Amino acid sequence: MQSILHHPISYCFMFIKNKAVPASLLFLFFVVVCSNTRALDSSGKSTRDEAIPESMRQAQMVSSAFRETSRKVIPSVVKVVIRRGSPAKQAGTKDKKKPLLPFGDFLPEVPEEEAIEGVGSGVLVDPSGIVLTNNHVVAQSNSGNITVELDDGRRVKVNSLKKDEQSDLAVLTLEEKGNYPFLKFGNSDLLEIGDWVLAIGNPFMLESSVSAGIVSAKHRLLGKKGHGIYIQTDAAVNPGNSGGPLVNLKGEVVGINTAIASLSGGNQGIGFAIPSNTALWVMTQLMKTGKVSRAFLGANVERIGYEEGRKYGLAPRQGVRIATIYTDTPAARAGLRNNDLILAFDGIDIDSREALEAMIESADTTRQHEVTILRDYTPARQKITVQLQICPDNFVAVPLAEKVIERGKYYNDRGLGIMVIPLTPDVAKRYNYVGKQGLVVLNVTPGSKAWKSGLRNGMLVTTVNSVPVHDVENFKQNLKKASLVNGITLDVLAPGSKKLTLTIKK
Repeated sequence: MQSILHHPISYCFMFIKNKAVPASLLFLFFVVVCSNTRALDSSGKSTRDEAIPESMRQAQMVSSAFRETSRKVIPSVVKVVIRRGSPAKQAGTKDKKKPLLPFGDFLPEVPEEEAIEGVGSGVLVDPSGIVLTNNHVVAQSNSGNITVELDDGRRVKVNSLKKDEQSDLAVLTLEEKGNYPFLKFGNSDLLEIGDWVLAIGNPFMLESSVSAGIVSAKHRLLGKKGHGIYIQTDAAVNPGNSGGPLVNLKGEVVGINTAIASLSGGNQGIGFAIPSNTALWVMTQLMKTGKVSRAFLGANVERIGYEEGRKYGLAPRQGVRIATIYTDTPAARAGLRNNDLILAFDGIDIDSREALEAMIESADTTRQHEVTILRDYTPARQKITVQLQICPDNFVAVPLAEKVIERGKYYNDRGLGIMVIPLTPDVAKRYNYVGKQGLVVLNVTPGSKAWKSGLRNGMLVTTVNSVPVHDVENFKQNLKKASLVNGITLDVLAPGSKKLTLTIKK
């Protein structure tokens, strides 16, 4: 049946014909009805709807997506509360009524009986009651001091706590088993810059807060503040958000919110999240063995400069350079050398040191892996097979020539940015300089005068201003006689015995 609003005029005439009501009232009814009637086009659709701009329609669709995702995700996000009595109270807590958050900001006023030491966020990732959060949220506590508060108001104690300081992740097992709401992991490798994401957590004890933003960058490195690579987002992340999920519009966990870059201590549009693929890998190991075992290559790598990359026909940010090979490591046993350029690992292109490290640490150590390299300054690609191993707990990175350095047989010129060591039989064999004479460059400081001349780790210096060098003292004296104003000319051999002449200038 069609609505009377679709045919107001014919309806009024029907009433007049049947004399059901006075004509004056019918006229008033006619005016009111017409004023609320939407004009129709030939298809029966309202022309008022057609007047809505397409941009507004798209905005409404995005709003609807945020709304549906939030409704799906919020029940699985929890508050992680640390009660007083933990083994080591957080430094700086002077006022018991104002506990500190992991980021160091004060919470709002809370009742004395609450006895809260700290608070963060977490996410249920299994219906049995498994919560994933940050290690720094629970680092100063044990399972007996932690309470998890669900969105529906339940407070559940924690039965076990497993932590990994290196990745800044922790896994909590709830004491009460049950069919908890939970979120699935998404594939963080599929994220692209510009993708919409939501950050959910409890900033400043404000439960179930949702903020929206985009993926601002990938493969971010936090240096001393974190291990591995991070997702950067401009979705608002504040103290208290730590451990909460970063989700895509499907409601899948694509990251664990971990840190912020801020001058004020609050959100300034730069937040960082641990990628979900990393989080899942760490969580799986913690649940299985209680610790995380990481594979390693045993080589220190560095970025390839733009100009140097062009010489090899490499795209910007393609590949990394091996700066140092460490003794008794998978890299040394595989025959990798200083100055090898690593372009791919198991067929996957490498664009940064962090990306290579992330791939290696989670790699299978029971099988061999293929490393694609460029060597000896030639454009021909080579493939090296390497058998990785789990990094020992007591591993110390020992450069090839440590024993030489211990005996004091080295020379370090800080002004030029170069350290050289004698060409001992062991060193000559390692660098493929058997039968040669000179000094091996152990280290070149990036950006230094020596670096700008083209000198790199692993090269063999044979002459200084055409004078042959054969020991550290001889090298030092020749440098003193030389002048940076006129330029210091070095004849060198690159790994593979390629001859080069380089000039260090002021």
